[in-house]
Amino acid sequence: MSKIAIVTGSAGNLGSAVTREMVKSGFQVVGTIEPGKDAPESAAQIVYKPVDLMDPGATETFIHDIFQSYKRIDAVVCLVGGFAMDSVLEVDQDSIMKMITLNFFTALNTVQPVLRVLADKKERIPIILVGAKPVFNSGAAKMTFSYTLSKTMVVKLAELLNADPKNKANVIVIVPSIIDTPQNRAAMPNAEFSDWVKPESIAEKIAFVCGEGGKDLRDTVLKIYGNS
Repeated sequence: MSKIAIVTGSAGNLGSAVTREMVKSGFQVVGTIEPGKDAPESAAQIVYKPVDLMDPGATETFIHDIFQSYKRIDAVVCLVGGFAMDSVLEVDQDSIMKMITLNFFTALNTVQPVLRVLADKKERIPIILVGAKPVFNSGAAKMTFSYTLSKTMVVKLAELLNADPKNKANVIVIVPSIIDTPQNRAAMPNAEFSDWVKPESIAEKIAFVCGEGGKDLRDTVLKIYGNS
């Protein structure tokens, strides 16, 4: 049987690239899409499931259903998230909670049931979380306060999970800079697009660390910045 990978946010620009690359690397992919949104056409190695990852109960049911269906989970790639521009002086509590819910809780809600169903397994599996460049360069975060705060929580989540030997996971944080997507090009039409990171490049790194090449990595942060 093929190895099973869960890819959340699988229909987005990065999610689509990651899904394709994981299939090329030999994984059967179960991808999540937002409920009510049209799913891409399923293929032999890709299945799409609508899941509200902000709902811990719905997410746990999804993870348990996957484990019951396939009897295994071999990798998890958490790509669901959101972005906002704000400063510490103008941001409000609702805006902060929106970013924390989209970026932190969607990851936590996914990781918790995965670790529960794998508690009796011997092998550790790779779990990929997405950080953000301003987390590691606070000077660049003055206009992305709530976003950076939520991504800081994601990075700390990875550290805490990796520090507990009982967790059957090797949590790896990827940290892209600006990703070359149609949306980002439209938002920044005068930028130098060639400096940005291609989704396909990020996907290749994710597939690598989810495979044999990444099994010996620990406490890994991959900064994928390109020239931006």
